[in-house]
Amino acid sequence: MNHHSSKWTIAFLIFVLLLTGCSSNAANGTNNSNISSPGPTDAASADANVVDANEGKELATELKFPLDQSIPTLDPHLSLGGSNSTVVLNVFEGLFSFNSSYEPVPSLAESYEVSEDGKNYVFHLRQGITFHNGKELKAEDAAASLNRWKELAPRAKSSFGESEFEAQDDYTVVLNLNEPKNDTLAQLSHVLNFAAIMPKEVVESAGPDGVKEYIGTGPFKLVEWKADQYIHVSKFENYQSPDGESDGFAGKREALVNDIYFTLALDNATRFSSFLAGDFDYVDVSIDNLPLVENDDSIELVKDLSTDFNLIFNKKSPLFSDIAYRQAVAALVNAEEILLGITSTPDLYRLNPSYMYEENAKWYSEAGSEAYNQSNPEEAKRLLAEAGYNGEVVRLLTTKDTGSFYNASLMLQAQLEAIGVKTQLDIYDYATMLTKRADATAWDIYLGPFIVPSTPSQLLYLNPSYGFAEDAKLAELLKKATAALTDEEIKEANDELQAYVWEYLGNVKIGDTYRYKAIRSNLQGVTTLYGIPNLSNTKVYKKS
Repeated sequence: MNHHSSKWTIAFLIFVLLLTGCSSNAANGTNNSNISSPGPTDAASADANVVDANEGKELATELKFPLDQSIPTLDPHLSLGGSNSTVVLNVFEGLFSFNSSYEPVPSLAESYEVSEDGKNYVFHLRQGITFHNGKELKAEDAAASLNRWKELAPRAKSSFGESEFEAQDDYTVVLNLNEPKNDTLAQLSHVLNFAAIMPKEVVESAGPDGVKEYIGTGPFKLVEWKADQYIHVSKFENYQSPDGESDGFAGKREALVNDIYFTLALDNATRFSSFLAGDFDYVDVSIDNLPLVENDDSIELVKDLSTDFNLIFNKKSPLFSDIAYRQAVAALVNAEEILLGITSTPDLYRLNPSYMYEENAKWYSEAGSEAYNQSNPEEAKRLLAEAGYNGEVVRLLTTKDTGSFYNASLMLQAQLEAIGVKTQLDIYDYATMLTKRADATAWDIYLGPFIVPSTPSQLLYLNPSYGFAEDAKLAELLKKATAALTDEEIKEANDELQAYVWEYLGNVKIGDTYRYKAIRSNLQGVTTLYGIPNLSNTKVYKKS
């Protein structure tokens, strides 16, 4: 080999090594601090001519998806909002997932057994599942994750108490309860504070503010979280989907785009304008903006049953620790006025006295409903006078980050002021509002949307840590409802529980709300559950 050939050979080898190093960094999701906003990637350009064989259309390789709430954390055991869930449900998975009928379906679990008395559960894991860091999922990972989850998630803590998940062998996890729990699988399936499985070492190194790494088994892996701007996830090439037809968040899942940029777009008008400009292919649509999209053949309008709305009392506040004041507000509330203020049209709400959707036949109940939507200001004034109201200010905790919180608070404020109650709106960004809500000294009333669970034990406002519902009878009836095993026992216990919820008045149910979503025809396969989109199995076609 001559001298010149050697030089070229060495140069070529250096080039290859540099190229390999760059590729390795990209594959491992190395953050690039110079990226200030999401845009087309090199991978998207390289795959410019990918064609969907079934449709004969060119596929895009990335999706830009709007988020309407700020993200306080991506720790799935701490996540508290719809935007958090929209992201983390693509990155993490649990043992079970809900289908569209709110039924738990095995996900990372392959199968399970329950003892006849309902106290003992054995979960068999699917084998050969890998985390985003290449480690194989084992029972020790699942047990560590689930034990942390049940300590941090109020729903799980109240349900499982001191019971521990234990690794029996590499692929078997057991849970031994002190009493039967008919909601165990539902708890493991829920999408808020959800029972995500992470590597054991990630769980053990977590600090008080959450995990330090976001490593799951889901179809997408985290690449970058640019605070207050966007979250970038990319396709996990080694993802192994559960079997079965895709349904809700259960069944087959597949990453059909290379990259998703979850983009914070908190202002409603800006978010919708960005959709009209083609920056987004999916957006929520207010009633005012409906005429701009309803006659566009390239846009599908979807009306989703999204959330229910509740008024929550701070049971440790000087006023509302007294049930007489809670009764006065319950007598006053005109639910239709508040719902109309939230949605702007009767088409997007329905009255409902139950803490469950009527679609959930097993747990729907109208017990105690005579206390619902009383809209009786004279009775409210009488009760306030009896309670000794003397002009104290009622603090309404809210945020403008999502209009429904703020609009609902404005409507309640008007109703209270009309009968002589002094009020004060305390407005914060969404993340700060969540922090304030946990402070018993910071508020009196909070109105907000709730993703409706499948069982009563998942209702946050029945939990002592949420609104401070520290009531022995409430805890006893909740325990009775979750211990019931037959359908007849469940109905009887559930009716008794709901009747007492309306008597205790830790909360006042306002009603259920729907939302319009606009989806461009080039975005195919998006499904929602609880109003939260499932972005696996979603294709994006290039716009012509």
